[in-house]
Amino acid sequence: MVPPAGLARGATWFDYRSQLGPRGYKYLPDACQYLLAAAREATSSPNGENPTELFAEERRAAVVGTNSAVAALHAEIEETVRQDGIRLLSPMTTPFFSVNLVAAKLSTEHGIKGFNLTLTSPRVAGLEALHVAAQELSEGRSDVALAGATEAADPHSGSATPEEGAALFMLRPRDARAMADGALLRTTLCFVPPSALDRTSGRERADRAVRDALEALHASGLPVSGSASVRLVTDGSPVAAAVETTVRAWYGTQVSVATELPEPRAGALAPMELLARALRTDGPGTHVVVVAGHQGNAALALVSAPDTVDETVPRT
Repeated sequence: MVPPAGLARGATWFDYRSQLGPRGYKYLPDACQYLLAAAREATSSPNGENPTELFAEERRAAVVGTNSAVAALHAEIEETVRQDGIRLLSPMTTPFFSVNLVAAKLSTEHGIKGFNLTLTSPRVAGLEALHVAAQELSEGRSDVALAGATEAADPHSGSATPEEGAALFMLRPRDARAMADGALLRTTLCFVPPSALDRTSGRERADRAVRDALEALHASGLPVSGSASVRLVTDGSPVAAAVETTVRAWYGTQVSVATELPEPRAGALAPMELLARALRTDGPGTHVVVVAGHQGNAALALVSAPDTVDETVPRT
């Protein structure tokens, strides 16, 4: 649920009435509307049933990542208080100053009573949401999870490109994949301290951390086939450059590595959008998305079709 490619910044692209319905959604923050629309898309099925409803409400979970879901609302609240005082704050929108309420609305709408988490790590919050949800599923804390990211344009994004929209995945434990579309997900996280890159020893440790993450991502037991792709989301920082260098060296010449988005962005949606695009348009195969930002956070995700051979693992 993202703006069409090439749309001018600030142009209208989303109508909550057609996506969600005419009543009950008007005063929700944009990011919340995007998230609910993405959830409806993620839980749709050919027979019109919602697959999450096959499970007890206590076994459903939600994990949402965001960097700027309520940034515009915070700016609006600040301006209202400065100009007119606290009495003129809207009782309909002000409660959403807490970013946790965005995901809470998702839980209310889908009867999610297991756990509900909101993650805000810069740049990586979306992939981190997938990572945390998958971890909880593997440990038996839920049977189904809605996980992803939602963003609304940050009015104070500066030179960074603001992000709008939402991308949400419905996750199930791996041994239950026959109930879904057969796609498998593997994720991993790492941290590269920016200050460590000033020293040779620090750069070596950073390289090792990223290599370890890549090796974990491609651990045995994840069969795939078909095409292979690796997409990078960076921001021009030394951390992102270090991660990109290691990723390109690790894959070598056997897999195409493309830097899709090299500029700073205000949000954690871009890698999620690339992951969703890989599932929808790239066909069977192994598709990897890597994101890294100047704060030091890095996240990696791999989606693949089952029952084949991992073509992205470098061969010696």
